[in-house]
Amino acid sequence: MKNSSHNSPPKLYSHLYIERSILEHPQTQMIRAKFGDSQVIVIDHYKEVFNRPSQSFAAQSHSKKLILARKEGKFLHEGSQYSDGFGHEQFFYASSVMGCLYDCDYCYLQGLYPSANTVLFVNLEDAFEQLRPYLLRDTLVATSYDTDTLAIESLTHQTREWLKFAAEQKQLHLEIRTKSANIKSLKSSPPNPRVTLAWTLSPQEIIDRYEHATPSLEKRLGAVREALSLGWKVRLCVDPVIYTENFDSLYPALIDQIFSTIDPKSIEHLTLGSFRMSQSHLRSLKKLRRSDVAFYPYAVSDEMATYPEAIENTILERLLAKATHYLPLKRIRTWQRQS
Repeated sequence: MKNSSHNSPPKLYSHLYIERSILEHPQTQMIRAKFGDSQVIVIDHYKEVFNRPSQSFAAQSHSKKLILARKEGKFLHEGSQYSDGFGHEQFFYASSVMGCLYDCDYCYLQGLYPSANTVLFVNLEDAFEQLRPYLLRDTLVATSYDTDTLAIESLTHQTREWLKFAAEQKQLHLEIRTKSANIKSLKSSPPNPRVTLAWTLSPQEIIDRYEHATPSLEKRLGAVREALSLGWKVRLCVDPVIYTENFDSLYPALIDQIFSTIDPKSIEHLTLGSFRMSQSHLRSLKKLRRSDVAFYPYAVSDEMATYPEAIENTILERLLAKATHYLPLKRIRTWQRQS
């Protein structure tokens, strides 16, 4: 059921909190120029705002504030068991933003972070320096693992900086995962065969119910078609699949809808995977959301909450049966718990 109040864009960045040490950083100056009407509050450290006690994640979701900071320590983290490294020798995700523009009921970030506000680390050049020692070997970096970088690209310009860096590093592969329809930055960068754009696609009913403030399915598909026309490699992700009472009709119809306007031969992979989350993040999510996604009776094994095995198998079988009408099995990637 559509909830228009949830899917309206949140009020963005009426306040900018800026660490004193990066007031003169070029990206700080660029962002301040974009938000000339926002109130600027100078702070010593982002945790003063982002980690303060007794915050309301739900309330902040409707009026997000932006915190500009310098990241200390590691930008790079090893890819987790919940994600696919696609056969690369090394797989990392880069954390240059904390928080997401979107507000999806099933997102683990609500269990990971104490605040719905956005922290943007402006010193991306340090991430590149940390990555260089690894680039003697084949390496995949997911640049939007803990956020949706394309959704805020017009603010940060970080995607284009990653693309510039990747163009110079022959062992570096990037995955840019998104639900955004904002691909303007891609038009100014030449397509790189080592960069994959990966769109998360859901039935419109699921978007309306659970993926608040995100673009519609049709807008996402339009962005996919445009990216393909520009020469970019694209992966399509029906992941996470949310098991609902009309799952059997919603998700096969989604796959038909996708390939009614997108040539299956034009995409790199289709990935399929059911909802999964660490048990600790799920516990936190239950405190924040009265959503049925949070309170489903999941099976828990090795600290991972997933659908019971019979349901997980049903999801995979139904989606594979439909997807193989369009693609050979070798171009379909599936996530399933290891038994």
